[in-house]
Amino acid sequence: MRFIGHLVVPAMLGLAATTLLLAACSTGPQRPSGASPSEPSATSAPSAGPSGSAPSSAAGRTPGAMTAELQVVVVRSPGEPEQRWTLRCSGAEVLPGSTHPTGAAACALIAARPEVLSPPPKDQLCTQQYGGPEVATVTGTVKGTPVDRRFSRTDGCGISAWRIATPLLGAPGGAV
Repeated sequence: MRFIGHLVVPAMLGLAATTLLLAACSTGPQRPSGASPSEPSATSAPSAGPSGSAPSSAAGRTPGAMTAELQVVVVRSPGEPEQRWTLRCSGAEVLPGSTHPTGAAACALIAARPEVLSPPPKDQLCTQQYGGPEVATVTGTVKGTPVDRRFSRTDGCGISAWRIATPLLGAPGGAV
């Protein structure tokens, strides 16, 4: 038993040191304090409908001030036509003039996680795996801050970013 103990203890210490090193080196997306680590679902909020206009409420409320005005362009694969939408939001609510097919879910995402539209860190380490040919560009403003974000699925980081932004970009490989 003494011989096994001499092997197990150093192995466990080495495993613990490796785990700590990997945790210290990882650079995940930054979340504001108090933000939930769960990702929003593409079905987490009802759709605004084909017109993309804001749903009318029974109370007859008028929409609040615009917090996001974005142009979304998605190309599903080379040679296919662009899909273009305008997204106008007041917080999580869709404003008139939006043409995004899932505007309510997209506005809810932007209201809850505006960092989705921030550029990824330049030194971010990503797995080298291919997720598909989709490319998307989102430009405009969110709370007065300019946005110019490109999404692609050419590596693990891009695949993850697209998955988080699915309410805004649509599911990979299919029309929204």
